[in-house]
Amino acid sequence: MKQEAMVEKLLTTFHLFRHKVFHDFKPDTGDAAMNRTQLRTLMAIHLERAPHMSQVCRQLDLEKGSLTPVIDSLIELGLVNRERNHHDRRKINLALTGRGEELLSLHRRQAHRHLLAKMESLSEEEVARFSEAFAVIYEITLKL
Repeated sequence: MKQEAMVEKLLTTFHLFRHKVFHDFKPDTGDAAMNRTQLRTLMAIHLERAPHMSQVCRQLDLEKGSLTPVIDSLIELGLVNRERNHHDRRKINLALTGRGEELLSLHRRQAHRHLLAKMESLSEEEVARFSEAFAVIYEITLKL
């Protein structure tokens, strides 16, 4: 496949994938009443392990001005803390609180069950092909 055709497929596939898999996913966030951006932000903070704002912005593809109110809301909910970076005092790191870790763990379990339910409509062969394809995509993505 030519690179131009592959790029066109990429531009539509990831959007289509996220929509098809998660359009009907309604996580229970308890009394926190969170939106998807807040949940994605919690996940980004968890995966990066005490990132600073710029790292989270890059991961979520958001401008810093757009992320600040999201972080402020997560702090207000008691899910995230701001901490001074020990190596560079100009930077502020973000960390999940215990409550933030618990909520994210609940969200991940719910997403896990949702994904398993989605895959029930696939044959064993389709699940195997999908798993292999996703493993290759993951491996190559890490190199980009």
